[in-house]
Amino acid sequence: MATSSTNEKLIDTAHIIESKGTHHHSIIWLHGFGDSSDGYKDLFTRIQPSNTRIVLPNAPKRLVTIENRQYQLRSWYDHDNTAIEAGLQVIESVKQLIDEELKLVDDASHIIIGGFSQGACLSLLAGLTYTKQQLGGIICCSGQLVLENKIPEFLSEYAKKIPILVLHGKDDNRIPWDNAKSGFEVLKKNGINDNMDVVLEDGVGHSISERGFHLIIVFITKQLKL
Repeated sequence: MATSSTNEKLIDTAHIIESKGTHHHSIIWLHGFGDSSDGYKDLFTRIQPSNTRIVLPNAPKRLVTIENRQYQLRSWYDHDNTAIEAGLQVIESVKQLIDEELKLVDDASHIIIGGFSQGACLSLLAGLTYTKQQLGGIICCSGQLVLENKIPEFLSEYAKKIPILVLHGKDDNRIPWDNAKSGFEVLKKNGINDNMDVVLEDGVGHSISERGFHLIIVFITKQLKL
């Protein structure tokens, strides 16, 4: 499992948008592969609800190979199946980040975790396996359930209750829905159904549409009871 120093690095490199007013709620948002918190600073500054702190962690840089060329890019985990243990450590470090916010707001139902693409995958795993209290919600944009053969044994007692919003474009060629839907079927078979809203959007690729952003704001407002 991840060490506390790993968690401290996540916190130390995160971009924090402090709460306007008394801090009652927290939103943790994980960026996608190759991106950073910079991609979401302006967005969350614009849509930041009152009394809500926004935490935008940054993935570490890793050496990745794309079309036989190597690059140093930010990535939450490797896609190699041999890296499953390391992937589970990253999940634990994100859950420790949730713990830090829980100390500040006292009630996990006041915390929403979400993300885009690789960050969505990680948010889904961390949220579904968080055992201390039930979170306020999970937002999964253009993501999928990775480790789908292993995840059922790690699901928390709250997994069947936590509100989940899944947004996915039908024209996504990075994580095609035909590849992603099997993981969500696994969740349904494990009782995660009524609490999960899956929205498939025509004409949307590997991105979040304007409608998608509207649905995210509506979800946050509802689940945090703003």
